[in-house]
Amino acid sequence: MPRILWIVFRKNNLPIWKISTMNLEDAANVGEILGGVAILVTLIFGLRQIIELNKSKESEASRELANLLSSPIYQTGLSILINKLSDDFTLEDLDKLDRKEKDATNFLAINTNSIGLMTFERQLSFKSVTRFMQPINGMIGRRFRTLVEVLERNARNQGILTEKMEALDWAIWLLDRMDEQPPIEGPAHVLHRNWKP
Repeated sequence: MPRILWIVFRKNNLPIWKISTMNLEDAANVGEILGGVAILVTLIFGLRQIIELNKSKESEASRELANLLSSPIYQTGLSILINKLSDDFTLEDLDKLDRKEKDATNFLAINTNSIGLMTFERQLSFKSVTRFMQPINGMIGRRFRTLVEVLERNARNQGILTEKMEALDWAIWLLDRMDEQPPIEGPAHVLHRNWKP
């Protein structure tokens, strides 16, 4: 029995089995105590549910990010940047790609921009995004920045963007954040070889 209830019963010389003879004031005190305990338990349960929901959302967002990055069109966009374009390619070089290749590079740029925005808005865990994006930035960060510049220049040439507008600035923001991270210390299979489930 909680100490506070024991004090109430003891103060009135009431053993626990004689609660039915308790006066109205003591019954009200016990009721208030029990009500407070019920509210506290409900609050603790609610906080735990919120924490679990946030963990679930973060896990789901990380899974969606992994699915996006492993999608065939995103992978094709990465492959084009690695294999078909140089670090300082031009709009003319981009024009030489076929329609599917252009679509893949657009998909790559637009979705990376979305990842940057969602990371800034804390809809994606920065830790998870860093684990996925830091190696990509290390491989093709410079070419990706060139891609953004070329796509935005093309949009300005077509009158879609003005000089003061940016369309893919969250992708650059994300790459800048990746540049600020400490270098990857080594391959995951070496760094985490002692990991146990």
